[in-house]
Amino acid sequence: MSRVGLFGQISEINDHLYLSGAGVLKPDKLRQKKITCIVNATTEEPNAYITGIDYLRIRVDDNPSVRLDHYFDMAADKIKATKDAGGKTLVHCMAGVSRSASLCIIYLIKYERMTLRQAYHYVKSARPIIRPNVGFWKQMVDYERRTRGHSTVTMVPAASCDLLIPDVYTDEIKRQVATHFGTQPLSSSRSAAYSPIVQSASSGLSGFSKRRGLSAGSVRPVIGYRRSTSPGASLTSRSSLALMPANRYNSLSPSLYSSASSRNRQNKSSDNGSIFSNLYKTSQEMFFPTF
Repeated sequence: MSRVGLFGQISEINDHLYLSGAGVLKPDKLRQKKITCIVNATTEEPNAYITGIDYLRIRVDDNPSVRLDHYFDMAADKIKATKDAGGKTLVHCMAGVSRSASLCIIYLIKYERMTLRQAYHYVKSARPIIRPNVGFWKQMVDYERRTRGHSTVTMVPAASCDLLIPDVYTDEIKRQVATHFGTQPLSSSRSAAYSPIVQSASSGLSGFSKRRGLSAGSVRPVIGYRRSTSPGASLTSRSSLALMPANRYNSLSPSLYSSASSRNRQNKSSDNGSIFSNLYKTSQEMFFPTF
């Protein structure tokens, strides 16, 4: 299924937990999945109040500065109580990408005894489009450290981004870059053009590793990213854009760092009526306004 198609799906995390965006909250679909509780993690979408379904409303915006961690235990406890009563919970935000995904991850950490890294990959395997914003990641890292005494995910610096990003995103960047260029190795001209990006990221990680007492081999280089319309991945750096052909720059794609685009109801008119259109708009500028 395409990434666009996944936005319209209710993703099954396990036998009692589901994850989705707001656009699929139809009574027939909820009855089909036997949903008995809905956790609404939005400020934009009102509760539907369907007969026979319990609701928990968590009013948060998808912004790195928002303290979603204030609701971590509340949401996890609600999912667990619903499970113990023989019910099933659907957690949703507007797109099922950042807020709701983070809450599902926390539940798996608290009650399914997973590590943060395991929980992220577990949820992502069920819904590949999840992308918690970096602020929520920092809060999840702190939560795991507070409850387990250590964290399995490390926040690392990234080129062209003022905030730290989770190291799980660096692996995804590498895979997506490889997909973007195909399986063939970079030509000498491509290698020369993109090497400043990797060097810039590597130098930042080198300083970070020295401060943290890490060996050079234990930290992976991070490549700068920007948001665009293509579901593929690409890379860029402000300092190296001059080295990149125009057609290559224009084909670059979504940031792994950023929160989902604003989907407030008042913005729908400018988005041609689609709450997801901002996710696919092409921009000629770096997309880091939320940091």
